[in-house]
Amino acid sequence: MKLTRRDFLLKGTAMFATLGLGGFLFTETGKSILAGGFAVDVDEPVLVVVQLSGGNDGINTLIPYGQGVYYDSRPTLSFQQKDVLALDNQVGLHPSLAGLAALYKLGKMAVVQGVGYPGPDHSHFRSMEIWQTAEPAKLSRSGWLARYAESSLRDSSNPLRAVQIGGSGSKAFASEKLSFPVIQSLEAYHLIDPKTAMMDKNRITKAFLEMYGAQNQLEQLRVVSGRGYEAYKSVEAIQALAATYANKVEYPKTNFARDLQLVSKLLAGKSGTRVFNVQIGGFDDHADEKAQHARVLTQVDEGLTAFYKDLEAQGLQDRVVVMMFSEFGRRVKENGSGGTDHGTAAPMFVIGGKVNGGLYGSYPSLSNLDNGDLKYEVDFRSVYSTLIDKWLKGDAAAVLSKSYEYLKFI
Repeated sequence: MKLTRRDFLLKGTAMFATLGLGGFLFTETGKSILAGGFAVDVDEPVLVVVQLSGGNDGINTLIPYGQGVYYDSRPTLSFQQKDVLALDNQVGLHPSLAGLAALYKLGKMAVVQGVGYPGPDHSHFRSMEIWQTAEPAKLSRSGWLARYAESSLRDSSNPLRAVQIGGSGSKAFASEKLSFPVIQSLEAYHLIDPKTAMMDKNRITKAFLEMYGAQNQLEQLRVVSGRGYEAYKSVEAIQALAATYANKVEYPKTNFARDLQLVSKLLAGKSGTRVFNVQIGGFDDHADEKAQHARVLTQVDEGLTAFYKDLEAQGLQDRVVVMMFSEFGRRVKENGSGGTDHGTAAPMFVIGGKVNGGLYGSYPSLSNLDNGDLKYEVDFRSVYSTLIDKWLKGDAAAVLSKSYEYLKFI
């Protein structure tokens, strides 16, 4: 039966709807290289980067309940000492972070206080770009995770060496040399009717390769054709990974938890992925912060707690480290709308079985401010450098262009 353009679009879209362009997973014979003896480094350390988009209020996440100025500056947003999940006699976690507080007490979570960079920017777009490129002083066309892959994973032929989970991609993976898959879901790869799957696959394959497999003379068309061809070749191998995952932990019914479970599924399928990037939004709290911040922090806490339990159930907790950040913190004083405005320094969190838990750095002064903003104590590139060199065994100097002080959480 002839495959019409409409058939191709409908059935082809079902196959490719959840996978971003990139990731060459098939040999020329169509055999999945991950399912057919392709060697992946399944015992290597893994980094999961979690991005809190919108500017998380670090002061109400790691609460300086031991400082009176905190209560003076936030008459309606502050938390009473009895409600704070104390880490020591000065700081504690937001009441919604009970799961992370438990990991901290087990020594599995490090909190890096007062993280920022020189000349902070209050723009969401520019500040996130700075964190994703690790270039505060100039515009960069490449992301820090991409540069890590280019320098430290350049000998790996594994197309899943670095993966964006959910979202529409991150500039952290911006690269002119490599492409990185954006994976939304594994379940969507079962959309094709199994009764006609082989016939449809053969016909779609033929049509797709005729469209994208040609050697175009124009450079722009060669790039588009190559990326489309790679996207096609990614589908079957990704689908095969889902079958190896045994669901031993109940995850919350949130998009963030779903994305973290997808990371776990890929690791269980021995994808060989070294770096994952995950994001959750909802942190731009200019008004009515107390309820909104509690709601989204609960999603973070429940998702990460389930993810860590899942890693433990699979025996992977010592192979995986989670690093969590936001593009900036919030100002010390609350505004007139029951919220906080764009600020600067904020805490970062590092979680994992091999993490040396505890507090690192100093909490920024709430009174000695820079035009109402906290002065940072730790450069975020010190955290990146520590993770690249000490955890991923990579080359931080190649990624960050200079050396930064190591922290001892790894």
